[in-house]
Amino acid sequence: MLDGKLKGIDTVYHLAALPSMAWGSQVFKVNYNGTKNMLDEAVKSKVKRFVFMSSLVVHGFNNYHNADETTPLLKPGFFTRPYIASKVKCEELIQEYTGKLETVIIRPGFNIYGPNDRLTSKEMLDRLSQQKLMGYVNKGDTHLGYVYAENLAFGLWCAGTHPAAAGNTYIIADYEPPYIDLKDLQHRFAGALVITAKLTSVPSVLFMPVAFLIDVVHFLFLRSKMPLISTYIVNAGTHHLHFSSAKAQREIGYRQLVSYEEGIKRTVDWYKAETTAKP
Repeated sequence: MLDGKLKGIDTVYHLAALPSMAWGSQVFKVNYNGTKNMLDEAVKSKVKRFVFMSSLVVHGFNNYHNADETTPLLKPGFFTRPYIASKVKCEELIQEYTGKLETVIIRPGFNIYGPNDRLTSKEMLDRLSQQKLMGYVNKGDTHLGYVYAENLAFGLWCAGTHPAAAGNTYIIADYEPPYIDLKDLQHRFAGALVITAKLTSVPSVLFMPVAFLIDVVHFLFLRSKMPLISTYIVNAGTHHLHFSSAKAQREIGYRQLVSYEEGIKRTVDWYKAETTAKP
């Protein structure tokens, strides 16, 4: 199916993946096998550089403050979500191809937001604009690494063009401010929409047992379905997940092109234009 599709291409950016938090084995198969197929075709077609977009979930959920690329990878177990396991195994696979072509691994900030983001930004803006109740775990003040879409695109370009990037791994995240929290992001989006957010907090001691039971049910009976509440969501809301892009800034010229304030404005402007345009 890929035979000859990469002929004459110097650099491949492999960003495609199933991002589902479902338990279905198809998630792992698509993400891992798809990456291997792309790597094999890249080698066959004599592609010079292969840039792979991974995820910071490869480090698991601990309290990370200004962590970097040397942070140990999670060791997938029986109860590790297929998406997380696939990203860990893909990174290991990439290392096996070093020497056959230039490889670069990119781990973007945990929260990617911006225009045309229909996975996170649009869902949050929909709920806010419809005055639906939204929540966060505990105080909603855990430190999250984040990246605006255009800044991530620039980081990917740096990874694909800078000579120093070959054979390396880089975290691409915004750094002004150094981190954000979910509560602040929700309030800023609400402010840009000129509304008052309806927010509430849920103690993790109550939320986690419920999320665990839901996970078990989905693991046993609904493996292809993505739960609305999960241990993944609770872990992401109760752990500091701040990683630094200092290495990318130092070695390949990455910088934050769009500020946090401007990123919020552009995202909300896009959302307003899209919702107004609908019949």
